Amino acid sequence: MDLSKLFGLITPLVLLSLMGLIMILYGFVDMKQENNVLQFFFGIPLMAGALGLHWLVRRAVRYDTRYVWIIESIMVAFMWYAFNHS
Repeated sequence: MDLSKLFGLITPLVLLSLMGLIMILYGFVDMKQENNVLQFFFGIPLMAGALGLHWLVRRAVRYDTRYVWIIESIMVAFMWYAFNHS
């Protein structure tokens, strides 16, 4: 597999959507824990939103991997900053 293909598949927003998937799966692990529904309530929109935004960015830059990484890195960094300062 070519390295550029790997960088085209694994981008910052795809990693963020993977975090959402982990949140959803963590909700299935211990069904008796308190506030378990929050894992699904926050995990599903995180996963779906990140994948949708990833799709939009890729279409906007015409599948150029370098620009996808630059734009998605800035977006994820801004989201992380906003989350930590809220």
